[in-house]
Amino acid sequence: MEFPWLLAQLAVTAALAGLCWTVQLAVYPLFVRVHAGAGEAGFRGYHAAYTRGMGFVAAPLMLAELGLAVAWLSAEPASSVAWLGGGLVAAIWGLTFAYLVPLHHRLQRAPSAADARRLTAGNWPRTLAWTARAGLLGWSLALGV
Repeated sequence: MEFPWLLAQLAVTAALAGLCWTVQLAVYPLFVRVHAGAGEAGFRGYHAAYTRGMGFVAAPLMLAELGLAVAWLSAEPASSVAWLGGGLVAAIWGLTFAYLVPLHHRLQRAPSAADARRLTAGNWPRTLAWTARAGLLGWSLALGV
């Protein structure tokens, strides 16, 4: 794929990987503390504000990444690297909407420290997938693959 397309993908994916690492290491672990300190009602307010704000940040980036991945596959349907990158995007979306979003809904309805811990643990594969995709795109860009 041409340089600007790969660079655009790398920029968006790197932003998502950085965002996901921040959430993984700094935000989700605090959910347990907020729940313990603020109680269920306080946690619900905090969590609602978090999901609303995060939606404004993550959703446009995720949609851009999806569109760029589909464009790459359309432009280079025989590229195994494009398929690997697309597979990582599919895995991220699958994990996000099949597991993490329902877990966020459950936390909003009935906050629990156990579900907050599940969220943190369940986000690790997504964090690693975005990191792997950023690495793949950086490698592809560096080698002109």
